[in-house]
Amino acid sequence: MAGRSPRAEGRPVRAIVTDLDGTFLKSATELHPRSVEAFRAAARSGLGVVFATGRPPRWVDVLDPLADIEPVVISTNGAVLYDLARHEVLDHHDLDVADALGFAAALAERVPDVCFAVEYAHAEWGTDPRYERLLEEGRRRPASIAPLEELLGLDAAVKLLVVSPGTSTEALAEAARRAAGGRINVTFSTLRAQGLVECSAPGVTKAAMLADVLERMGVDPSEAMAFGDMPNDADMLDMVGYPYVMSNAHPSLLDGRYPVAGANTEGAVGAVVEREVLGGP
Repeated sequence: MAGRSPRAEGRPVRAIVTDLDGTFLKSATELHPRSVEAFRAAARSGLGVVFATGRPPRWVDVLDPLADIEPVVISTNGAVLYDLARHEVLDHHDLDVADALGFAAALAERVPDVCFAVEYAHAEWGTDPRYERLLEEGRRRPASIAPLEELLGLDAAVKLLVVSPGTSTEALAEAARRAAGGRINVTFSTLRAQGLVECSAPGVTKAAMLADVLERMGVDPSEAMAFGDMPNDADMLDMVGYPYVMSNAHPSLLDGRYPVAGANTEGAVGAVVEREVLGGP
């Protein structure tokens, strides 16, 4: 799908929004130079720059080399608004503890081997004992290890991570949506044989937080360009005037609804911004 082209239409793009993993980042720990330079040029031109990620604030330090352009960071799938330059949480949307516990109990009835971790607005993350035992060697260890009920009372809980060693991500997501019953928003941002889904309060999404951010910027969504690669990006892509997906995206996003930018490993986000926004070849 060719999609709309701001360059062909002669319309200005006033804000650029991108997911991180599988999209803006070359790898989990590496920025692509082409995309970095394109975003620096966009910021110099006065465009709003927004990163929208499922990562919590504790895990967005990969963006520190871009802190000087003062981007807006929507983290934790829209549950946290983060100031990268000042390392400060600006806003957050918390899980209801009773709803989270009810959801967890209902899901455990469907998928008995599930285990849980909690991301907080301010504190370091925590896990239940089973989740901690599943962490790969070299992964950052949790600050707290306790039963879920105790974890949910330690700080403002903004995201629940759910893992099932015996269930794929997509199957776990389906079971979680059935267990949620509208109490919890369920999504995922990675595909693994050992399923991992991400849960937040109802209505908390990248798109919802982006709508607030764009309003504060004075930018209409039709004037924004966005890039993504996974189901947790779909609502965000649908709300902007110029959405793009990566060639390495989840199959549900490669159904012809969106133009394809190219691969994250090749700096495709930067290439599109150069061509469509900055007027490059």
